[in-house]
Amino acid sequence: MDVSIVVLTWEDFERTDGCVRSLPDGVEAVVVDNGSAAGISDRLRAMCAETGARYVRSETNLGYAKGMNLGVRHSTRSRVVLSNNDILVRPGAIERLAAELDDPAVGAAFPKVLDATGRDQTAAGRFLTVGTGVAHATGLSLMFPQLRIVAPPERGDWLSGPFVAIRRETLDRIGGVDESSFFYSEDLRLCWAVRRLGLRLAYLPDAVVTHEDDASAKRRWAAEEISRRQTREFIRASRELAGWRGTVACSAYTLGVLARAAVGGGAARRAVARGALEGMGVR
Repeated sequence: MDVSIVVLTWEDFERTDGCVRSLPDGVEAVVVDNGSAAGISDRLRAMCAETGARYVRSETNLGYAKGMNLGVRHSTRSRVVLSNNDILVRPGAIERLAAELDDPAVGAAFPKVLDATGRDQTAAGRFLTVGTGVAHATGLSLMFPQLRIVAPPERGDWLSGPFVAIRRETLDRIGGVDESSFFYSEDLRLCWAVRRLGLRLAYLPDAVVTHEDDASAKRRWAAEEISRRQTREFIRASRELAGWRGTVACSAYTLGVLARAAVGGGAARRAVARGALEGMGVR
């Protein structure tokens, strides 16, 4: 099969082992060990030797984008899947995604993502525009679904990327995974770059993976801290990618989340508000 799977891991043998063993025969698996401690690295290396996966080690944690790009450089096939290590691949999923990339109009292909209980957790949304930013701030998005930030995956401007298939040629054209962020917003940036080439995103509900959401992040941060960091990087990416329109849109969005936090939204809303403010200021 003309597919390379890059699996990025940090300090996690069990989930990585499960991910690699769920891959179909014939794919090229590349496991990037993003600076794990010696004991875990030894186990990862042994697992790769047993399964035939290629083991690539970084001595430090490079973050998501740099770690993925390192793995891509060690892969050899014309289609590449970027995979979190907390993914289990269901039969036929990779074949279905790879086949979709035969269409030259498709820039990246995304599966349906289920959690461990079988609940659909596929996430998608719209890029922040002046219209969506103002609608979110004023509450108009409640009346006009087309102005909401979230969107059905088949109509999303971007989809979350714990598992995404892309042609190597396309990845080369966009310069690999954008390394501007250490962690979070990489999927939004990748989708933005692909769509700027005039290519579309394909959502394939018949290609299914299971995913333990934020498994690495949850070992380090509470839910509120994850929300803060996710919001910060979402705002930062939206502001940087869309120029002055992005700045206007993000300003409106930030005013909206500040207002919601001020009227008693609790710890979660306060975390989102802090993240939005940080995203407006980060360079």
